Amino acid sequence: MLKELERIVEERQDWLFRFAYMRIGIREDAEDVVQEVLLSVFRRLREKTSMDNVEQYLIRAISNACTDYSRRKHLKIVPIGMAEQLTVDEGDRQIHEEFIRINRLLESLPLEQSEIVRLKCYDNLTFKQIAELQDIPEATAKSRYRYAIQHLQQMMKKKGYTI
Repeated sequence: MLKELERIVEERQDWLFRFAYMRIGIREDAEDVVQEVLLSVFRRLREKTSMDNVEQYLIRAISNACTDYSRRKHLKIVPIGMAEQLTVDEGDRQIHEEFIRINRLLESLPLEQSEIVRLKCYDNLTFKQIAELQDIPEATAKSRYRYAIQHLQQMMKKKGYTI
């Protein structure tokens, strides 16, 4: 199991960071969340706690940690309109701008739908993985995604964007 964790970290470390960053929006905090989860999973595996799917467990743990982070930092959340004014290192500018664009687009959706869109489009998870992560039926994940895409298409048509 430890070898599996090592392989996942080696192959997917950047993806795990981006996964956390797109939910938190602050580089250092996203790095901290991922690091804390990796250490926690490492400790569990070292103690011989078995896991059916280490990668799925890791993704769910990071997702939960991001949710917990948002709850703990509730008073420090920066409204998306003010996010543009934050000082961002040049190396982080691209991911920060992407974070702002995606959040602007998705903020019009219900939370359940916007999270499904992030998981499917940005994190490239399958509907089966999304269903497991969200603890919902796969059909529910698919329908939330479909409704979200329909809503986004309607919104873009109203604003005059070509689809």
